[in-house]
Amino acid sequence: MQMSEPFAATIAAVVPVIWLVGALEVHQHSKLYLASAQHLEATARRGEQLVADAGDQPTQAQIAEIQKEMGDRLDDGLEQLRSLPPMFLMPLWSFVVTALLLSEYLALRWLAMDNAGPHPGWAVYSLVATLVGLVAVTAVPTFAIMAQTMRHLRRGKQRHAAVREDTLRRVRALQGDRDA
Repeated sequence: MQMSEPFAATIAAVVPVIWLVGALEVHQHSKLYLASAQHLEATARRGEQLVADAGDQPTQAQIAEIQKEMGDRLDDGLEQLRSLPPMFLMPLWSFVVTALLLSEYLALRWLAMDNAGPHPGWAVYSLVATLVGLVAVTAVPTFAIMAQTMRHLRRGKQRHAAVREDTLRRVRALQGDRDA
């Protein structure tokens, strides 16, 4: 593989598109993470308010209600929080952007040279960096949505099983009351 004018021009045109798509994906994941963090913060504020409203001597029923409400709110917030965390996403994106920037620089530099040689190393690097960028902007969102979908599916199945079990328990209790 050698650097040629069509190859360098293609790299120079494709890399900014990959960069833009990647930046949008990172932004979307960051918004999800921020929304989840804000939900957890609001849940904590609501919990503090419920505890304050219960007073210094809360009843067992008040404590149970607070725990149930807070548990439901936290479950919802934690489910949303299972997006790609910034501590994973930002280093990955920084690596991809650095690779893409160097690839863009090499392609544009080659195109700007008067007597540009074949530079096979530049061509291979540009190809690999572009492919890494394409994989990142394709795989990261795909894996993230698949993981979220599987968690929701698993949680939905658990909730359905719990509802089914609760319903059966209630039916059995009613049948027991009728038999007695």
